[in-house]
Amino acid sequence: MKRIVHGTPITPKRLLPQLKGCSFCVSYMHPEQLDECIDLVGDDQILILDNGAFTAWKKGIELNAEWWDGFYSWANAAMERCPQAVAVIPDVIGGSEEDNLMLIAECIRGNKLKYPERAMAIWHMNESFEQLDKLCMMFNFVGWGSCGEFDISKAKEGSAWHLRAKTALARIDWLALQSGQERPWVHMMRGLGQLQNWGWDSADSCNLAINQCYSKNKYVNHVQQFNDRINAKVNHQELAPLPLFEIAA
Repeated sequence: MKRIVHGTPITPKRLLPQLKGCSFCVSYMHPEQLDECIDLVGDDQILILDNGAFTAWKKGIELNAEWWDGFYSWANAAMERCPQAVAVIPDVIGGSEEDNLMLIAECIRGNKLKYPERAMAIWHMNESFEQLDKLCMMFNFVGWGSCGEFDISKAKEGSAWHLRAKTALARIDWLALQSGQERPWVHMMRGLGQLQNWGWDSADSCNLAINQCYSKNKYVNHVQQFNDRINAKVNHQELAPLPLFEIAA
């Protein structure tokens, strides 16, 4: 069963209980619903603690060592409370492979995360396959970040992104077979729209957070129904007809 990871915050907050048992992604840049997500995440689901690098990159904010130290303290406290929580190791969007290896090394050598077995390293899709090999051998969780010519918005069949993703998944499976080591959990950042087509274990999106409001006056428990429709699509399941609000004559 692939995990559908909902980006937060979801507003208004009173709607969150409709997602009890789901997976969530909470960013250090927007941590205000962390407590609710810890209470609601399913026992067999995942709570991704994102470092905020992508949001910072979009806003033109440069993150420094003080930011990363704050992130680690926040993530460690959350992981202490929630066994489903996985922390995304700091990364540089648009940085070099060496930049990101340096941040990974700082995390490992500095014992920055209290639960390193629940650390997620990010492979940026414009980085080498050798980098991907290293991360898959070192970590239980590997996230993919699309960027540049390998942006997921260009995920058409036959595109550079499509060929890159297909090769990377085959390589991960081959490496696990050759090494005898279990394949890591593979998560696609911002990839929920493509999850049904690929062999990732999970993907996240803010689709529900942004668009659930458009069905609030149409369906009963509309946020839950929104999640159920995504889940059915991703996992190729049948979905019962949606219960509509009755409109008085």
